Amino acid sequence: MTAVAASAHADLGFPDYVKFPPQIDVNTDQALVKEALAEAEFESTKAGGPNVTKRGAHYARWYTYKPAAGEPALGYYNGSEERILKAIQNSLTPLGWQAVYVADNKGNAVWTLKRDGKEIWMRMKMDAPQAQVNFELIEIGGAANTLVHNAPAAKAETIGDKDAIPYLTPYPGSKLTGGGRAAGPLDVTIAFKAGTEAPVAGQSTLTRNYQGPSSLSKLQFVRDNREALVKAGWTVLYPDANDAEPAGVIARYNKNGRDIWVKLSYEYGANLWYSIADVAGDDWAAKLDKDCRLPLYGVTFDFNKATIKTESEVVLLRAASVLKEKSGFAVEVQGHTDNLGGDDYNQKLSQARAESVRQWLGSHGIDAARLSAKGYGKTQPVADNNSDFGRAKNRRVELTKVGCRK
Repeated sequence: MTAVAASAHADLGFPDYVKFPPQIDVNTDQALVKEALAEAEFESTKAGGPNVTKRGAHYARWYTYKPAAGEPALGYYNGSEERILKAIQNSLTPLGWQAVYVADNKGNAVWTLKRDGKEIWMRMKMDAPQAQVNFELIEIGGAANTLVHNAPAAKAETIGDKDAIPYLTPYPGSKLTGGGRAAGPLDVTIAFKAGTEAPVAGQSTLTRNYQGPSSLSKLQFVRDNREALVKAGWTVLYPDANDAEPAGVIARYNKNGRDIWVKLSYEYGANLWYSIADVAGDDWAAKLDKDCRLPLYGVTFDFNKATIKTESEVVLLRAASVLKEKSGFAVEVQGHTDNLGGDDYNQKLSQARAESVRQWLGSHGIDAARLSAKGYGKTQPVADNNSDFGRAKNRRVELTKVGCRK
């Protein structure tokens, strides 16, 4: 292999096994992307397709091409693409890079390199007349997962305003930037496919916002959190294997007397959001006193049926506990639906579901004489039915204090 003097090549932020010709210069308007784990697609043959997806350490950036002394100015239809490609090839080939694909117009090319047991893929694409050249590189492998989450305790944790969520470890290298508690449930509808009844999570939502490290990609954030949650005993509901480019992670911990939903989101620039809805996180008795009603979000049924799902038990046990604590009033168990389906169907379904919950409460220590059940169908929405989340909030069972008006 022919040695190439370092002074003859530009480094520009890529690993040391990449050397660009001196005509390649930094474009100050374009930042270097450097991620510990990401994916990219590459043409895999001289003919181009099929494309292959490679995963690993990721680098990408747009650069400016400045013609060398005596080199013609860049422009249209004057061989600019060929000259840029040749300069790049002359820098990469002595280092062992092999061309896999070169487009007919020379404006796109893919190379591979095997070095020290590593397999590396790199693509170049250009807008030659504008003197812009982009490189994207994947070093197959990438970062190992060091993230560890904990299982929630049997007793609800006390979380201070500036505390991290005890069972959700902040991503290594991230910094807490804010958070708080908002009234209203957590939207987890993305985790449920069409044709199923997505639930609503909790009565309020606790959030923490972090600035993650610049090397953290969405892919790594999702992968690491998904694996860590599963190891800690959570059920990950989103994403599944068929979800392309998921926006985050949704999981549920429904055991040991706890019912907690978590939604983890990655936004541009590694802006990280941790949101939870915890059945034990709100004062239900106070809410019932204040509002005269208590929606039992988390009580769910088989699709289009009144059969209560087993994962509803934690919510129902909490509701029974509240009614035992607050015993001086009669309770109407109300059933409500979204606006899908006919009036008669929704009325019957809401009545049957209200009756199922009334029977459950009566069999778990609540005086049956206190309890009545009534279905209201789709006549009393609490949210817009034009969204999945709105319909989920409307599709509910509520406990109401008979004779109470607020």
